[in-house]
Amino acid sequence: MANCVREIEGDLFSAPKDFSLAHCVAADLKMGAGIAVRFKQLYGKVDELKAQNVSVGGVATLPDGPQRYIYYLITKKTYNLKPTYEDLTKSLQAMKEHMANNGVGKLAIPRIGCGIDGLEWIKVKGILNDVFGQSGSYEIVVYNFVPKR
Repeated sequence: MANCVREIEGDLFSAPKDFSLAHCVAADLKMGAGIAVRFKQLYGKVDELKAQNVSVGGVATLPDGPQRYIYYLITKKTYNLKPTYEDLTKSLQAMKEHMANNGVGKLAIPRIGCGIDGLEWIKVKGILNDVFGQSGSYEIVVYNFVPKR
């Protein structure tokens, strides 16, 4: 099985513009902590996301140019809960379906679910490879944020 996940050090928001972005959020779309705050500041449109009425295990999307989307993986009901690997997997599968239907082949992500949400990166990386690895037609770059000293 192909390993389609590549890790680099750097700022997710400096990813090339032909990469879509994704991160995990709660269905309440509070986005009050972690990297979600930056997404909210940069892309806004929270009302538009809420209007999509996506439940846990789904994905909300904002278009951001031709064949570029900002993906909001709905991995838990409210901001104060923790996601499960099962719900993360469902959200990733929903995102992959959207990507396939919209010609999106490149994705830049943080270590999704592994910051405040507390999931283990080694397991999440395995899930990413399970979901996206079969086809070999996706390029996924994980940005490991390294704080400036």
